[in-house]
Amino acid sequence: MFDHIVLLTDLSESTRLAFAPLRVFAREFQSKVTLFHAVRGSSELFSLSGDAAQMRAVIDEADRQRAMPTLRAWADELAAAGVEVAIETRVGSTFDLATDALVELKADLAVVATLGLQDFTGRILGSPTARLLRDSKVPLLSVNEQFGERGREFEQCRRIVHPIDFSGPWQHTIGAAESVAAELGGRIDVIDVIAPVHNQKLETPEGEILLPKDLQYTLRSKMQARLSDAAHTVEKVPAYWQLIEDNKPGSAVMAYADRSKADLIIIHAIGRDHVRNTLLGSVAEHVIKHARCPVLSVPDSWQLM
Repeated sequence: MFDHIVLLTDLSESTRLAFAPLRVFAREFQSKVTLFHAVRGSSELFSLSGDAAQMRAVIDEADRQRAMPTLRAWADELAAAGVEVAIETRVGSTFDLATDALVELKADLAVVATLGLQDFTGRILGSPTARLLRDSKVPLLSVNEQFGERGREFEQCRRIVHPIDFSGPWQHTIGAAESVAAELGGRIDVIDVIAPVHNQKLETPEGEILLPKDLQYTLRSKMQARLSDAAHTVEKVPAYWQLIEDNKPGSAVMAYADRSKADLIIIHAIGRDHVRNTLLGSVAEHVIKHARCPVLSVPDSWQLM
């Protein structure tokens, strides 16, 4: 499934946050791993011509040589943990080139540490991780600084939480979660977060009224049945379901993941046309920013092998 994993790095120390889950995935999926970094080099220079143009190669190589000691040290650290790593460099910006590099390298999974997403919402269209979520054709495994506290003890992905989104292609994402869980030897907790039913109101000619008790029961029962049916489509691994009523779905998912001591959260990646409508203030943003475990984002375009 994940035969080739590409770890994207801008050489910031936060990259090491991703080593623990990378080690687990590489071991369980028997993957080859590539460490990808792009050096700035001459990419920001204006056009050069004549003899001056020959300086580009000199500048690019000098930048690459400055980056190699760190890249080799990280490759050695991963090798000591049983993960053999190849190093791939380009000239430019790592995250500007990431989508094309993933295609060229025939990656099945991208891995990134998302330290520094404090301004994620304000810079959503320019955030490196947001662009990867929007444009990548392969799943993205991300970790943030919250995961750093447990990273050293992270040795497996057995307990998997999957917040389901019935407004999107949920059959695709739950199928992806099932396949990943089967490879990892885990289980899936399928959860759905809805607004509290007892707070929902009806519009009447006389104004708003709270949903009557019998309608509250009917509505909750239908939602529970829908979620139960979705969980029962999972056949390869044990699957459980939980309907959660909360006005803050992102916080509710995080609280559930913390209570259940989740090893991995699998979410639906946000496509280009839905970034502003569904990512800002959504479950996806909150989970990616604050999860204390790795988050696997699955795009619509990903085809299970």
